[in-house]
Amino acid sequence: AMATKIPSSLLVFSTDTLNISAINKKEWTSDQVSMLSPSVLQGFTCTSVHRMGKNRIRGMVRACRPRKGRKKVELKESQLMCMSNLIKEDLSQNFTEYPSDMLLFINSKDVNSANCRSYFTAVGTADFSVASSVLNKASLLLNEARTCLGISGVNLSRGNVEVIGNMACTLDGSYIQNADHLILEKLKACKDLSDSQVAAIETVLMSGKTKYGFLKTFMPQLRNKKTKKNKLKRLFQQCSSFRLKRGAGCTVGNITQVTVGDNSFPFGYDQTQFDLCLDISFLKDNINSICTKVDDNDFQKIILKKLNQAFPSGVSDEQVQSLASVSRVASLEDISKWNVTKVDTLAALMKADDGSWETAKSKAIITKYLNTSGNSLGSIELNNIDSNLCSLDTSTLRTITPDSMRSAKPLNVTSCSSEQKKVLYDISNTSFSSQHPGYYNLITPYLGKSYRSFRLFLSLGMRCK
Repeated sequence: AMATKIPSSLLVFSTDTLNISAINKKEWTSDQVSMLSPSVLQGFTCTSVHRMGKNRIRGMVRACRPRKGRKKVELKESQLMCMSNLIKEDLSQNFTEYPSDMLLFINSKDVNSANCRSYFTAVGTADFSVASSVLNKASLLLNEARTCLGISGVNLSRGNVEVIGNMACTLDGSYIQNADHLILEKLKACKDLSDSQVAAIETVLMSGKTKYGFLKTFMPQLRNKKTKKNKLKRLFQQCSSFRLKRGAGCTVGNITQVTVGDNSFPFGYDQTQFDLCLDISFLKDNINSICTKVDDNDFQKIILKKLNQAFPSGVSDEQVQSLASVSRVASLEDISKWNVTKVDTLAALMKADDGSWETAKSKAIITKYLNTSGNSLGSIELNNIDSNLCSLDTSTLRTITPDSMRSAKPLNVTSCSSEQKKVLYDISNTSFSSQHPGYYNLITPYLGKSYRSFRLFLSLGMRCK
């Protein structure tokens, strides 16, 4: 489990000393894989695989298939397309022998019509998000599945839903509203939901005909799948507005540990009731459990308001660490009252799963951390800050040391300005200049356009002499 934490710069070694068997048993990030041998399953390239014999290619493809008790081999679109091309002349009709994601890219003409159901059942376990939208795979495969399964119109039977599996994540709202309610189980697995899908889910849940009972179990499942926060917010708002009527005083019931422990919390409260029924002393003692379940912006602002009332002299590191996505609705004035002195606090606030930061707010948080004596932009801080690094001034970025950059994971600097990228490039160039081979892969994240690419070309040329 710790393999993904190893800095890419420490993975530069020769294949003579590389234990391929041990390496392939570990889980690696795509950046780490680019530094390892092409023999690593997750990191093969089409160029290297073309040199292999047919039997070895078949063995490699089969080794990437899903297996019980084994972690999925994460492959990129280019690798999956390469695989499908390499085996298309000898395609087995036993589709469970192949990585399910690869099946997205095989030609349907190579599937025997008698086996189409088993093909779509296998494809149903694939991650449809790996295919570029320009390929229009979702639409093409849906049309083929309709023909195979004899689907007419937008009605999907329970059997149809069982077969298409993860393809449910690509369906538009009309299919969701007219499908067997098993579709809700399939939608739980989706990495993201479109606005039309969210609207359709609302309609199905509001019908009162499902076992979910207005989000009682459905919302927790979406949270567990880390569905984007803005989708959860909308779903909660729509369902709450449908159910609730305002009343005077706390009429729904004071919020207690039993209330918060219910899977449906805070469903049943509108903005006024949430404010009236949430006691400040209870919030202080249960901030973590409350913040992890509240997704509505207005509810989150109430939490922040009450925290400011509870801690007029400033919110402690420990309390700030528990804010989760609630932190994203904070104002700059709210943030000014937070203590951000510990790296654990910085890490908690920078979690990407809780939503993105506005530039001014992330800068304020990181600056508060750096203003604490002894704190700096070390490798741990860089790993946690990642793309939010681009919110900092170049003068602050220049305080990053080559050692810190070398020990950090590759950082996402796509939103940085040209001036910021130049500063980061200069630091990374110093950090990795002694590492060849591997230099280009290590330096790539920090390359901009224009003359810096030319400088890289020159530096590589000098190294190869």
